[in-house]
Amino acid sequence: MLMVKWILRHPGRVLAMVSVLGLALLPAVIGCSARLTPSGFTATGTESARADRVIEEEFDQPSADLLFLVSGRTSMKDGEAAARGRAVARAAADQPGVARVWSYWDTALPSLLSRDERAALIGVELTATGAQAVETAQRIVPRLVGAHGDVTAAVAGPLWSNAEAVRLSREDLRRAELVAAPFVLLILMVTLRSAALALLPMVIAVVSVAATLAVLNGLTLVMPVSVFTVNVTAALGFGLSVDYGLLIMMRCREEMAGGAEVAEAVVLAVRSAGHAVLFSAATVIACLAALLVFPVPFLRSLAAGGIAVVAFAALTAVLVYPALLRVSVLPAARLDRWLFDRARRVLPSRAGKTSATPEAIPTVPGYSRLWARLGSAATRRPVWLGVSAAVLLLSCAMPLGKAQFGIADERVLPESTQVRQTSERVRTQFPEVAGTGLPVVLSVGDTRAAGVATRVDRYARGLSSIDGVSGVDTVTGSYRSGSRLTSPAPAHHRFARDGAVLLTVRLPSGAQALASESVLDRIRALPAFAPRVVGGTTARTADTKAELARRVPLAALLAGGSALLVVLCFTGGLFVSVKTVVLAILSLSAGIGCMVPVFQEGRLGMGGFTVTGQLEISMLLLTACIALGLSVDYEVFLLARIKEQYRATGECRSSIVYGMACTGRVISASSLVVVTTMSALAMSRITSLKLLGTGLAVTVLLDATLVRGLLVPAAMQLAGRANWWRPAWSRRIRRTGPEGRAVKTP
Repeated sequence: MLMVKWILRHPGRVLAMVSVLGLALLPAVIGCSARLTPSGFTATGTESARADRVIEEEFDQPSADLLFLVSGRTSMKDGEAAARGRAVARAAADQPGVARVWSYWDTALPSLLSRDERAALIGVELTATGAQAVETAQRIVPRLVGAHGDVTAAVAGPLWSNAEAVRLSREDLRRAELVAAPFVLLILMVTLRSAALALLPMVIAVVSVAATLAVLNGLTLVMPVSVFTVNVTAALGFGLSVDYGLLIMMRCREEMAGGAEVAEAVVLAVRSAGHAVLFSAATVIACLAALLVFPVPFLRSLAAGGIAVVAFAALTAVLVYPALLRVSVLPAARLDRWLFDRARRVLPSRAGKTSATPEAIPTVPGYSRLWARLGSAATRRPVWLGVSAAVLLLSCAMPLGKAQFGIADERVLPESTQVRQTSERVRTQFPEVAGTGLPVVLSVGDTRAAGVATRVDRYARGLSSIDGVSGVDTVTGSYRSGSRLTSPAPAHHRFARDGAVLLTVRLPSGAQALASESVLDRIRALPAFAPRVVGGTTARTADTKAELARRVPLAALLAGGSALLVVLCFTGGLFVSVKTVVLAILSLSAGIGCMVPVFQEGRLGMGGFTVTGQLEISMLLLTACIALGLSVDYEVFLLARIKEQYRATGECRSSIVYGMACTGRVISASSLVVVTTMSALAMSRITSLKLLGTGLAVTVLLDATLVRGLLVPAAMQLAGRANWWRPAWSRRIRRTGPEGRAVKTP
């Protein structure tokens, strides 16, 4: 509290220091987006990752960053169309930043020519990686796409798909900010009943998000940071900053209504509500930190960004926000009085009916009669209302049993985008190049040793006879259905290197189809005569899902255990702490369960995205961690007031009703703010971001109504004094209570 008192004595200095620091960090904030990477969705350190690295380094077959589809009305093998295609390939090779170009006309590979011979592919490898590769692609692609005489060039490839996703996500972020900000401001004005004070929580939101962007810029020096981190952290930081500011503001106004001066009211508010803010932030950070156990750069960068923005939101709420309140509460009251007088002169009939005077605006306590009625009803009929709410949530969670999971690809882009349309053509006409093949690398030692060719031939025949495999190509020839179709030819020499042999297994289905993953399992189950690794898109997808599934229990244990520990330290009650985590898991299960019929099955007519029959697993894990943190966040707000009243009265039912009435308006406004920001994120044209925004909006809505309004008061009423029970061995441990004072549990 000494720090807060010093801040209140010198608010001008604090705000000046924050302003100077903000200006100093402005270049890092502005330059953040240019250093973010558009990739990182698959796990590192897996078998498929090792295989792809061997294929790129040993067999000199790097994956194309860009794929140019050159098509015409005549055959691309020769004549004028072939000449035009060669010209496009030469133009690509002449561009700065291009490391290598290969095409059908250079290699004569059948896989680079469509079956009708009217389309051919040009692969381009760039020297740069990450954000620099995107910048290079954005410079090269406009020069090459379009009409070239009788042929037309279109672009696909993972890098350009990611570049388009980056462009759309930035546009969506700007649109989300423009859409969400007015609604958030309106929610705050209605909640606080003040036009001027409603701006203050938004100020700390801007400070928190800006500081996080500067941190992300620094993190790019030591780790890959996903470009989507900006969208997610902006939405999360905005919602939490407003939550924390609103909670402290309402408590400050309550103290002022009791007769406290501004400075004293701010100190009391930070001592009580600020304490809840810090514990709430610790819970959200602990839940987000669980994402760090997954070896996926995308998730780790989102975890780092989320942890940073939550920490800044809490610190600005307890350090910067008091200075803002100290210098603005009284001017805000005068401004509201002036606005009130203006409204009364313009609309005298309506102004005459208002029940609040201008002087009372900044000092009206946030007591909610609606939430008091909810608490009273839930505590009078705890069994009936509690069971009904639980059944509704379990019904929403039931679709989780049939959920199928996948990894993001170009289908997260709108169907109207050119790269999405070109990618579909490449997937259909060039299945081997599109990544539907499975490269298998055998470490055979000396490839010229006696018997190696015979054993490779036998292994290739076994691979080609697997159900679901359409063919196999390797150094000994081409195979289908257990038979060799062609003998070794010069084109097959590329499948052998010193000590290793490459076999390319062709699959007829899509790279992420469940049938392809079944074929992958059968390929890995087939005994090989030498050490073997399998790569390719299908293998990367399967390995990523397997690695995520393997580490989900550990992440769940860390997130749930950390949340339980934080709530236990905050409340001192074992039952109420376990109840908090259980109900949080129930609400997030219900919210994610609602995503199965919407995004996996395409029901409810939401539209605006491609239904793939799967849910993007990384976004679901992120949704679960954030939803768990937000749920416990609201519970901490509520338990702080219930525990405070219970200490004063010792009466369970009245304490529950009182706590709900005092925090109901804050929880309602906070949840509406989060739902608004996440709904703006759900308007994104990127399916992954749409899934995240929709999932969090639905989860928070269910949590703030069914859980917070019915289940929590019903469960606490049934538990009674057992809410605050602790094991005997822990009763000697001194802890910090909701008011910020060290207390000893009786």
